[in-house]
Amino acid sequence: MAKEEIEFLYDLERLLISRRVEKPKGSYSTKLFKKGIDKIAQKLGEEAVETIIASKNKKQAEIVGESADLIYHLLVLLVEKEIPFDTVIQEMMLRSKK
Repeated sequence: MAKEEIEFLYDLERLLISRRVEKPKGSYSTKLFKKGIDKIAQKLGEEAVETIIASKNKKQAEIVGESADLIYHLLVLLVEKEIPFDTVIQEMMLRSKK
């Protein structure tokens, strides 16, 4: 993965943090944050299931699209729980050394 792609994820995390704080009207992220953790967790679960179904259908474009939705909703959940994306990456790095 290129540096540009990684930076995009960090930019998205920063945008989500600002959406959580500022709650601008018309933003889908704002809608999720206003509805709270139950709705955020529900959406994450839905996207996980949709990603699994897409993988069974074997259509690469569908898998990519659903995976993007899944990662977005995971980032929303992490922001809501005030867990930095770096913390997850560090955990993954620790696990890879075992």
